[in-house]
Amino acid sequence: MIMQKNNDSLLDMVEEYAASEALNLPIFPDVAQELHVKMSDENSSITDVAAIIIKDQAMAAQMLKLANSAFFAGLNKVRTIREAIMRLGVNQVYNCLVASSQKDCYRSHDPVIAGHLKVLWKHALATAKGSQWLLRKTGYSELADEGFLAGLFHDIGKLLLLKVFETIRSQNEDIALSEQFIIEMLDSMHVEQGYTLMNEWSIPQVYCDIAKHHHDEEFDSLDSLMLCVRIADHVCAKAGISLRPDPALVMATLPEVNALGVKEIVLAELEVVIEDALNVEL
Repeated sequence: MIMQKNNDSLLDMVEEYAASEALNLPIFPDVAQELHVKMSDENSSITDVAAIIIKDQAMAAQMLKLANSAFFAGLNKVRTIREAIMRLGVNQVYNCLVASSQKDCYRSHDPVIAGHLKVLWKHALATAKGSQWLLRKTGYSELADEGFLAGLFHDIGKLLLLKVFETIRSQNEDIALSEQFIIEMLDSMHVEQGYTLMNEWSIPQVYCDIAKHHHDEEFDSLDSLMLCVRIADHVCAKAGISLRPDPALVMATLPEVNALGVKEIVLAELEVVIEDALNVEL
């Protein structure tokens, strides 16, 4: 078996590759960026929004599929993008566009990396839906859509690092990256790498800050958005939807749970919501 390089030199290589790999990792598709601008225009209409989505046939088909899914379906089948927007809401459509485009980034031809990416995608989506639901449940509905994107992006640094590991493995056959090394690098580097990546892409600061501080021991007990992302993140770990599963975690003892005043029955409901979210195809 090929010997693994010294960890220090590997770390240098990871940091070097991360700086270049970040340029090749699209966070927002063009249609989502255009839609975001249109949503900021108070004179825009549902017809204007629909016209943007229709430009991307794959995305338009995805919106119709989602609007008619068991998770969102009403009594009547949705047949047009306009009807899909009316059923889902513009903000939900935007979130789904971003999430759907993100999913394509979580694929790899490298079986080792692909396994990690599959779990990471489930974790990102589950944390997104869980954060969104918990904000609504605890009386912060006005932050729910931000909660979705905050949850989706909170571990974006891990995505970047896994793409870096994929590149290193493909270009350096003499280097063996052990499972322990991969996990340790994800744990130690993902918050800073995620924060840097999102700043480079000019992502709103609120999402950058959550990516950087969602593991901090000290946190603002009044920051409901951060609290809900942290709680959803923990629930995912407890449910095994995580690269660091923690089934023995006692949620009721967590400081963020106490800070937000979340009851145990709500935590149980949140776990169901998170598991159900994985059944919705994006």
